[in-house]
Amino acid sequence: MRYSHADARLVRRGAFTLIELLVSIAIIGVLVALLLPAVQMARESARRTACSNNLKQIGLALHHFEGTNGAFPPGIVEGPFPQFRIPANARHMVWPFLLPHLEQQPLYDMYHFEVDWMKLANRPAINTQLRVLQCPSAEPDRVVVELEQEFQTAAATDYAPLRGVHSTLVQLGLVDQVGNYDGVLGFNYMARHADILDGASQTILISEDAGRNVRWEARRTFPEVRSFGGPWAGAGSNPSLGGGNPIYLQGSKLEGGRFIRPGSCAINCTNQYEVYSFHAGGANAAFADGSVHFLPATIDIRNFARLVTRAGGEAVTTP
Repeated sequence: MRYSHADARLVRRGAFTLIELLVSIAIIGVLVALLLPAVQMARESARRTACSNNLKQIGLALHHFEGTNGAFPPGIVEGPFPQFRIPANARHMVWPFLLPHLEQQPLYDMYHFEVDWMKLANRPAINTQLRVLQCPSAEPDRVVVELEQEFQTAAATDYAPLRGVHSTLVQLGLVDQVGNYDGVLGFNYMARHADILDGASQTILISEDAGRNVRWEARRTFPEVRSFGGPWAGAGSNPSLGGGNPIYLQGSKLEGGRFIRPGSCAINCTNQYEVYSFHAGGANAAFADGSVHFLPATIDIRNFARLVTRAGGEAVTTP
């Protein structure tokens, strides 16, 4: 069979020229650039939902504990604490009490309440990574090193009980004057449902305090500074609401802004004892009625304080 010149031209037109190929690649690149933010937003939305589900499980665990023991666990214990046979000088965070209710019975059996959480007997337990205590938006499986001048390690958590409202906020007039600034999960105290006079649906139990013990402030990290707390078993990891106040340090490597306590910024300002998340626009919190809500970063600290106290008697404005 013979081909004509016209047939040959038709065959050649079926191939891409270099210019056409480059244009096609450029168009694909533009489309990818347009789609990438949407993909990232979808992934973060999924992580935020998973974080909320973690807090839902934690809230259920707290209620199971309350149903079994007649009261919520203490946010932090420093012995002696006869209810759980904890001797003097032994300190424990809320999470070890909740292990059986988080489907961690073997880990609970491994944990020693008769000694301080940092003692050698507890090191196998406190180095166990618990995904239910980690927000997927934060760095996974973080390990805190060199606690209290003693070289050791402990697995971190991104959640913390709010034990109350910092007294300095009261002195500055940033919160309401009330008779009781304590939260539900306080120091050496097991609160009952009857103690939550402000209403279970308007009282926070647990919130995000992500990224510790690395210091994060307004989505920036400061590796040379540490945020206290972080280990899920660690005593002292339960913050009291103090807020943050921006300061600016000129002429130093920290130039550009830092946050110090106290202050009027309530959420996502600093993870030094404060509510902090890696979600844009706010943070998740578990309430005493078992619900989980996403609290906006724009919330007024006065209104936020009303959600922290269990018996302040304040009128809460919906965030």
